[in-house]
Amino acid sequence: MSFVSLEFIFIFLPLCVAGYYLCPGKYRNVFLLAASLVFYAAGDIGRMHILIISIIANYVFGLLIGREGMSKKVKLVVLILAIGFNVVCLFGYKYLMILYGASNITMPLGLSYFTFRTVSYCLDVYWGMLPANKSVTDVALYVSFFPQISMGPISRYKDFYKDINERGFAPDSFFAGIKRIIRGLFRKLVIADALLPALSTCFGMEASERSVLFAWMGAIDYVIQLYYDFAGYSDIAIGLGQVFGFSLPENFNYPYASSSITEYWSRWHITLGAWTRDYIYTPIFRACQDKKIARLAGYMLSSFAVWLFIGLWHGLGKDNMAVYILHGMYYFILIAGERMLADYKKARRKKLGLKKKPQSAASIAMWHIYVIFAVILGQVLFNCDSISQYGGYILSMFGGAGNAICQTEALFYLRQDVLPMIAGIIFSFPVVPYLVKAIKVSGRERIMQVLSLAAYVVMLIVSFAFLFTNTYKSFVYFKF
Repeated sequence: MSFVSLEFIFIFLPLCVAGYYLCPGKYRNVFLLAASLVFYAAGDIGRMHILIISIIANYVFGLLIGREGMSKKVKLVVLILAIGFNVVCLFGYKYLMILYGASNITMPLGLSYFTFRTVSYCLDVYWGMLPANKSVTDVALYVSFFPQISMGPISRYKDFYKDINERGFAPDSFFAGIKRIIRGLFRKLVIADALLPALSTCFGMEASERSVLFAWMGAIDYVIQLYYDFAGYSDIAIGLGQVFGFSLPENFNYPYASSSITEYWSRWHITLGAWTRDYIYTPIFRACQDKKIARLAGYMLSSFAVWLFIGLWHGLGKDNMAVYILHGMYYFILIAGERMLADYKKARRKKLGLKKKPQSAASIAMWHIYVIFAVILGQVLFNCDSISQYGGYILSMFGGAGNAICQTEALFYLRQDVLPMIAGIIFSFPVVPYLVKAIKVSGRERIMQVLSLAAYVVMLIVSFAFLFTNTYKSFVYFKF
């Protein structure tokens, strides 16, 4: 069951909200857990046992790790077993997909995302951030909460725990959640899905058949489509969390407004970046510091481990695995290069006794252009099935395969996609927050409230129109 399916929007969600708020307070977690298991069963009932086993195993691991009187060595052994269990569950499927082919074996629904949460639970208990939760219902709800089960956002146990038993009904949060859901539906259905026909045609062509214009159009379309698809899902998930009283973490913060690739990845898939920082980068970096390894070398090693992990995590099948590892290494090289350049500039200023000057407008513009260009090349790789396909696509972007400048398909899809492309580009930058701030400063908040309400009504109507007239298209990150 998908967030943009008719059965979810018009049957499951209304019944779930009504049942939740009709339930006595002490039974609401049980109700949400039951609803989450129903949601999961509707999407992947054949492998629901994997989710159940993961919940029970990690509940037991948590109790053992948090047990008073147990020595640190024994707790460490239990932690290693817990992490080993979760990693084997996740990457066992990845390697099966490599051995037997990605088309024959698919990932169980949400396996990547609930594995992140189970590892977080065990580590947070081990580090003493919170005691082990003795309620199996609470742990099960944390692992299987239906707004997050498919594609995140990835919440940490210590953050989710605060809302498990301390939330109530807040009208402002509830209606903010409804608005967030509407925005997510609009982003997914009206912008992201509108660009898919052009993408399918463009990326499905042989390198020599694709004109230079169509290659660039497809690359730009994909950058827009991927952002609005994933950010749209995150909006819906966060909005659903608000409806039920949970504060789920933000996952995107206008990444295309970044002035470096390092900044871009602090704004894109934020919860994945935070998870890898806390559970991979920081422990490795601290270990390097303990071993008296040079700070820059420790940074490089830790960063390399993070990007290798991200590449392996995304990989689906033999050819795909190589693509995603290369994708991870591509961003590692860019971020490492930025770090070395920043260190060089800092050392040079120190040597010459100079103060850091603010960047000029021209310098800022050049850095933004660099980021957009680098992201386009990186995301094209993300959408290719093999390294050879990526090489062919890059050749067609620069006319290296004897490509024509333009073709009929490019003009056809350009006319068809011009509105979602323009809207996608404009609103991928913080235009709306800027306008809201300007209206508030002018003292015309009443006008802003009216315009905001009208905008959400229009977005809802248009989204429903697309929902009823278009064929359902899965979220991009659903496959991971």
